[in-house]
Amino acid sequence: MRTLKRRTAVTVGAGAIAFAGILGTAGAAPAAASTQQTEGVPAAGQVQVSALYSREVWKTVNHRTGPSGSYTLLGRLYANTYYTVSCWRIGESVTAEGTTNNVWIYAKNGNGQWGYSSAIYFSGNKYANLPSSARC
Repeated sequence: MRTLKRRTAVTVGAGAIAFAGILGTAGAAPAAASTQQTEGVPAAGQVQVSALYSREVWKTVNHRTGPSGSYTLLGRLYANTYYTVSCWRIGESVTAEGTTNNVWIYAKNGNGQWGYSSAIYFSGNKYANLPSSARC
């Protein structure tokens, strides 16, 4: 019973932990699940993850600490790969592949770091088919 109370406290305090459990971390210890949700989140303008989605990148794209090409490069998200994403936000306008878009997707890269990539390179509409409620 004591373990259940601790897990409930972490689930309520961390927000998205309950949803993450559905994606395969249900058996993880509460502290480990909490670390997975916040690791790599930029300190300035920290994003609160409320839901997680899986979206495909159709062409390799830079992955940055903020929604602009001037932010630190974390690495790349690679073509034909699905990534965990949580939300979209308006940032710097990007023109590429015959399209201009100022929407950036908050995604988790292969190293577990959260960051931003231009929505132009995600499959779907200008918001990578994320719901309007998924705004960062």
